[in-house]
Amino acid sequence: MSDDNGFEVLPADVMREKYGLTAENRPTIKLISEDVPLSLRHLIPLAEQFGIADDLIRSDVVSKTPADELDQMRSLVEANSPSLNEWLAGPAAAGPTWSPEYIAFTCLRMAADDC
Repeated sequence: MSDDNGFEVLPADVMREKYGLTAENRPTIKLISEDVPLSLRHLIPLAEQFGIADDLIRSDVVSKTPADELDQMRSLVEANSPSLNEWLAGPAAAGPTWSPEYIAFTCLRMAADDC
């Protein structure tokens, strides 16, 4: 089904299957540490693992990650919330373009919120 703008509107499971939007087809994310605030660089491995911009793929990755890993990720994100807020809600948020690092850390936060 398409909407009035020509966009395809399908249930998430159909979109995943039709377009391969799964954890197994996730993009490889390699971040540049110098483009991440020093106080958050220790979270780069988590941002590379969970900082996926596509909602369906990120959700599939989260659903296939062991609960103990998700708990650890969520705890680390929560513990670093002040530094994340400072960066992600600061001047870098103004856009109109965002660095891959900024996007990955934003999506890491979404992953933490979703699990």
